[in-house]
Amino acid sequence: MVTTLVVLVVVLAIGVGVCAIELWSLPKRRRRCLVNLLGEEGTLEGVLWGRRGPWLVLKDARLLRQTGEAVAADGDILVDRAQVSFIQVL
Repeated sequence: MVTTLVVLVVVLAIGVGVCAIELWSLPKRRRRCLVNLLGEEGTLEGVLWGRRGPWLVLKDARLLRQTGEAVAADGDILVDRAQVSFIQVL
């Protein structure tokens, strides 16, 4: 009886913690942003839709070149987070 109660409390605490983390990170997602990549790779503009492991998912994305030209991408873009210098929320 006591063991079952302890397990239930632990599971509930983990669930609340996961929900709190997701709610904390929610404002950063589904907002238009600039993703600046490391080195000379350039900048991506798009809607930060979510995260899938080490990847960021951008929808409605465009590649911004140094000449000022914006090239639209077909479909979603996956960006390796290790290649991101910083993200600017617009």
